[in-house]
Amino acid sequence: MNFRPFLALILASSVLGLGGCKSLLKKKDADPAPSATVVASAPPAVIAPLATTPEVPAPVPSAVVDETTIPTSQDFEDEAFEKVTAANFRAQLTTLKTDISK
Repeated sequence: MNFRPFLALILASSVLGLGGCKSLLKKKDADPAPSATVVASAPPAVIAPLATTPEVPAPVPSAVVDETTIPTSQDFEDEAFEKVTAANFRAQLTTLKTDISK
C-alpha cells in the first residue's frame, strides 16, 4: 500500500494548521490612538471635594507577657503523677471525661 498521498495530506494539513495558529498569535493593537479633538472635562462646580476620613489613633502596644508564667502541660505532670495512681486511675479518667464533656 502506498502511504505517500496520506502523508502528503497530513503534511499539508499540519502546515495549514500551524499557519492558522501563527495568525492567532500575532499581537493586536491594544488601543487605537485617541483623537485629540475629543476632550471630556467636567465643570469645576460639579467636582465635589473628597470626604475626609477620621484619623485612626495609633495602636496601643500590648503589655509584655512573661512566658514563664503561662502554664504548660509539663507543669501539670508532677501534679498528675501525685494524684493518679494505679488504684484510682479509672475514677480519675471518668472525672476527666465528664469535665471535658461539659
